[in-house]
Amino acid sequence: MAKSAISSKTLPTIPLQPTADEQAHAGACQAKATVEEPRTISYPLRTGGSLTSTCPSWCTTDHSDDVARGINPGDLLHQGDAVSLDYGVDGVEQSILQARIAAWPFDADGETTPYVELVPEGRTGVGRICTSPLELAEEIRRVRGHLRALEELADRLAEAQADDHARDHRGDLTPWTSLSHTDLLSMPIAYLLRVFGVTVQESAEIGDKVSVVLGGEPGDMLLLVHPSLAQHVREDETRTALLSWYEARNGGRRD
Repeated sequence: MAKSAISSKTLPTIPLQPTADEQAHAGACQAKATVEEPRTISYPLRTGGSLTSTCPSWCTTDHSDDVARGINPGDLLHQGDAVSLDYGVDGVEQSILQARIAAWPFDADGETTPYVELVPEGRTGVGRICTSPLELAEEIRRVRGHLRALEELADRLAEAQADDHARDHRGDLTPWTSLSHTDLLSMPIAYLLRVFGVTVQESAEIGDKVSVVLGGEPGDMLLLVHPSLAQHVREDETRTALLSWYEARNGGRRD
């Protein structure tokens, strides 16, 4: 390739300009670097003088009150964002299972290592201190066990509501008319089949593209199921078919 006849000494080369995407990425990186820059703060000491300390990268505490009122060194607390399970009761927000990383950098007893505090319920002011990732992992296993127990409890609730519905509509010729959309989503599929009077029959003739076919009217309905379907898929598809029937009959979803 021939050299340009114009010397770079007489006409400086123009550097490549970044594209809009590159500029945006660079700006985001710069902003991120600015946000993550450790904060160094000077705190007035109540005994006189000042204390200059750099927040760890995970600290999101404002510290403005500490600066305004002054502190004792042992009172300086670094905290990260809270991880919590929140819910509302009668318009009041409650928080359970709150956890956050924290550290007392000038603790009088020398316990300056970061830790995680688990607060089961905020109003008690009582927490469980996890001083190592292993302790926190054990608490995580406990929480997972609790969630599994809640799932089992939800299944028992569905069974209890089905039993309650059966008692309330014993002898009723049209028990399905009192079922809501939520009932069809949650009640055991075996009970729904009984309430709707559904006969289940395997059939390979419905085709490979269709899992189940539901026909007839409540009290005398026929559900054709492809033989290849696993049990959990059969249940899911049957529930979907019943919901479709319900929504079509009621002109759309209604709880």
